[in-house]
Amino acid sequence: MTPHSQSSALHEDARVAPSGIKDGRRYIESLRDGREVWVHGEKVADVTKHPAFAGVVQTIAGLYDLQHQDATRDVMTYVDDDGIRGSISYMPPRSPEDLLRRRRNTEVWTEQSFGMFGRLPDFCAAMIVGFHDLHDELNALHAGFGDNASNYLKFARQNDLVLSHALHDPHMDKTQRPKQDPDRCIRIVKERDDGIVVRGARFCTLGPLSNEVVVAPTYVLAEDEQDFALWFACSLDSPGLKQVCRDPISLRPATDDHPLSSKYDEQDVLLIFDDLLIPWERVFLMRKPKEANVLFRSRVMSWAGYASVLQLLARLELLIGTAHLIAETGGIANRPFVGLEMGELASYAGMFKGLLRAAEVDCKISPAGHYGLGDTSHLRPLITMTSERIINIFEHVATSSTVFTPTAEDFDVPELRKLLDVYGRGKGVDAHYRYKLCRLAWELSSSSFGGRQQLYERLHSGSPEVLISNAYQRYDKTKGIAMVNRILGQ
Repeated sequence: MTPHSQSSALHEDARVAPSGIKDGRRYIESLRDGREVWVHGEKVADVTKHPAFAGVVQTIAGLYDLQHQDATRDVMTYVDDDGIRGSISYMPPRSPEDLLRRRRNTEVWTEQSFGMFGRLPDFCAAMIVGFHDLHDELNALHAGFGDNASNYLKFARQNDLVLSHALHDPHMDKTQRPKQDPDRCIRIVKERDDGIVVRGARFCTLGPLSNEVVVAPTYVLAEDEQDFALWFACSLDSPGLKQVCRDPISLRPATDDHPLSSKYDEQDVLLIFDDLLIPWERVFLMRKPKEANVLFRSRVMSWAGYASVLQLLARLELLIGTAHLIAETGGIANRPFVGLEMGELASYAGMFKGLLRAAEVDCKISPAGHYGLGDTSHLRPLITMTSERIINIFEHVATSSTVFTPTAEDFDVPELRKLLDVYGRGKGVDAHYRYKLCRLAWELSSSSFGGRQQLYERLHSGSPEVLISNAYQRYDKTKGIAMVNRILGQ
């Protein structure tokens, strides 16, 4: 089948009977597919049982169980045009009300996971809505590729795929263009009747615990770098696909010492495509560098950015709540500097909530008829600019209380426990509560888990300098310029 004839063929995935929304059990079973994942030089036999992943798998499984519970089922799911119940994460919003339904669904995902998962399945599902929104443009660029995107959205929704994405290239020599060092970026090495063969590597978060991965370039490609311009999706058990994990933060004892890292380490990997065949029906764009650059930034991420801000807000609420309780139980809540610091955190939360609500009120309709947020070009730069300051404030309030903290095992020793109960207590709380609170603060800020979370929050959308500069470039300066010229009499 050639790339020009595949649009008339049945989508291969359409032969799979839709299974509808997942629960936790089905999610866990879906990961037992023989995928190739490496941790500390060991090839993992079953990611659901390996200690680096088992706690996180159970956490995500619990989120999928929420789709079946009476209190959250109708908030998180809907019945599509084919009568299949699917996740609202995959629902194209056809009205302002649909847009708010997407928000309420995302809030369940983000708040139930305390904002700790930067790459929740909800986020990447929103990207597929973005690809579908480009149906006509993608078909115009290459016949059938827009149909592929829409078919894939339907398949992903009706089988409730857990998706991740691989948008960023490895950190190699950035003085070299992709055409100078082809290994820098994933690329097409061969076309076949049944698809394209790709080679290269990408960074990917949540890869070991996802069903499939979506690949699209964020690097600005030149017109003569066509082989690097491609969007596609593939299953993470595909032959020739390897995942090499960073040092897992989750390898911690399942005690109160590690309330977050053992359950929420979403794992980052180097995803290696070793001459991997991508069937034509999984290709959404290829060899269109200019269009790839423009369309991805302007349309694909229209709904994923929504999820990103709501995830930040959930994490910020947890930080504010923890800092407040640290100050209260430490007897420093009434000190002037604490009020100033906490007031700044509250101001950031209010600012992001207000900006998001304004974007919802000013929602706009895409050429394909889907409703998205109004202008949010300033939101990601603001998150980048404030992310380090937020943690800095948190550390100012928590001070050394996160450092001089006993461990869970110490409370099990009778001769220590009677002393800890005296010298570890706080204002209005016993020593064990105060210890757990301080360990939570440590995980949020000073541990390797907290450091990774902060780094991710600041960098996951690319270079902060570029993001902030682009906000200035995109800002409509005509009104200000006209005001200046009125004063100058021009």
